[in-house]
Order: sequence, then C-alpha cells, then structure tokens
Amino acid sequence: MNRKQLLLALVLADVLTAFASIGSELFFGWTLPVELKDFARDQNRAFFTGRALFLTPLWSVTVLATVVAWIGLVNLWWFARRLYLAAWIIWIFLLLLSGPSVMTGLGAMFSTAEAAIGGAILGLVYFSELSAHFERPRAQMPATARVTT
Repeated sequence: MNRKQLLLALVLADVLTAFASIGSELFFGWTLPVELKDFARDQNRAFFTGRALFLTPLWSVTVLATVVAWIGLVNLWWFARRLYLAAWIIWIFLLLLSGPSVMTGLGAMFSTAEAAIGGAILGLVYFSELSAHFERPRAQMPATARVTT
C-alpha cells in the first residue's frame, strides 16, 4: 500500500470513528447510570448559557475546519495538513474549556481510536515522504519587471 492510499484509508477511518463516536453517544446514552444520565442532561441544558455563546462558534469552526481538512488531505491540498493540525489544537482547547463530560464506554472507545488515527495522519503528512505534497507551491520563475523610459 503506498502512502497516498494509506492516507485515504486513515482519513476514511477518521471520518468513520468521528461519526461513530457521536452516534454511539446518541444511541447508547441510555446505558449510563441514572446519576450520569442526569449530569449529561444538565450539561445539554447548559448549552443555552452564556458560556455556550463562546463555545458554540468555536465548536462550529472546529467542525468546519476538520471537514475541509479531510477533503484537503485526500486531495493533497498544500494547506490541508496545517488546517488539520489547527483543528486538533482547537478541539483540545475546546475540550479544556468545556469542563467535565460523560461518555459511554463505546463512545470513549471510538473517541480514543479517533485520536490515535488523527495522530497517525499527522505523522504521515508531516514525517513521511508524503509531506512533500503538502509544501506550498513555489514559483517556477521569479517575476521580473521591465522598466521602459
């Protein structure tokens, strides 16, 4: 398997685990103990507080940047690896600001797998020969100006 195929497989696995993490929380939230279900419900209600006015746009930027970065990584766009790294940094910052959270075991498994896959993607696009595809294109010939009198 060449590096481009490996990158495609990792990006698809990243997309799959991201949606599986969200889906497992939606479908298996009922398996949480009563106290944790109450905590999770209260956290969802807190979505409409003043803190959410800052966190919601940050979350939206993160999701948008991640989706664009996934598309860019598959298409080898020069800015995609920086955008993907920025999306991960913003996501970590968002988790830090969000406070405590509750996850099901399945959701935590998918979230951990997603983080491992994200690390593999970053390693591949920064530290393999594939990194050359993500360099900013250079001008082939310097521009010159001719002055006429």
